[in-house]
Amino acid sequence: MRHFLALPLAVLLALPVSAAAQKRVQLAERVVSLDGYGIAKGKAKAPVWIVELADFGCSYCAKFAAETMPTLDSLFTDKGKVQWQFVPFVLGMFPNAREAAEGAICAGEQGKFWPMHDKLYQNRKAWMASRSPTILVARLASEAGVNAASYGKCVKGKAVSETLARNNALAKSLLVRGTPTFVINGEIVPGALPKDVFVKGLEAVYQSVTKTP
Repeated sequence: MRHFLALPLAVLLALPVSAAAQKRVQLAERVVSLDGYGIAKGKAKAPVWIVELADFGCSYCAKFAAETMPTLDSLFTDKGKVQWQFVPFVLGMFPNAREAAEGAICAGEQGKFWPMHDKLYQNRKAWMASRSPTILVARLASEAGVNAASYGKCVKGKAVSETLARNNALAKSLLVRGTPTFVINGEIVPGALPKDVFVKGLEAVYQSVTKTP
């Protein structure tokens, strides 16, 4: 599997058309469903769907979130062209990443996933270096607007660890080796891409799906 940065734009233009309501990846001998994972934003029946699998400790993911995601939101997600689904998982190479991922999942239960997503990436160096990551992540959750009592119960509960384990299993089943990794209308696309190329590629995929000129 080549790194996304090495993929020419022509590959993006050839991404297959796939029904937005059925998020599937066809591997060599099996089909993997992505339905029911992570937190989505954008129109549920958008013609293009993207699933991003990422670790909050990843510097490339943080750069993508800060520099590329706002533009993609403005041009695609906010306009109903793309539904974006984020699946937090843990690669196992970043300190305190589990606490960050579970914090994001618990914030998501209160409808605050995306503010927490931004807080975690903006402060990734601090929580990665912290000796009390649970406390620091909880503070970020509070800044993101979560209810502290409900959040505390969530991070101490069994469900959040089970959700993260399920996300980790999904990443493993898709053979994800690095982050961010994207699935665009059923095609696995590993790695971050320069903003202008990502925009051109998504616009081409959208046009091919909707048959717009």
